[in-house]
Amino acid sequence: MSKDKGKPGNQSSKSMLPDNVIPFPNVRKRVGKKYRQEEISRIQDMLTLCDEDMATILGQIDQLQLELTSLTHEYEKLTERLKHLLLVEDESDD
Repeated sequence: MSKDKGKPGNQSSKSMLPDNVIPFPNVRKRVGKKYRQEEISRIQDMLTLCDEDMATILGQIDQLQLELTSLTHEYEKLTERLKHLLLVEDESDD
């Protein structure tokens, strides 16, 4: 590994790079409008997919809510029938 590649007296870690490392621009340094436009387009596409997925999931939740309501109603009917049968059974044992 080579010594400090920065200015004399600058001992910061950013200036300490091995000879075979190429410093790339950080995220804040954009290359140009073309790349920003591509990123904007990509993000818009991803947002569209997210919107579609959320709409699908909301539809599934609605369907599950309907099924849950139906199952709850059926459960209540079965519970009432069981209570009735148990009462009849208790009366016949007396």
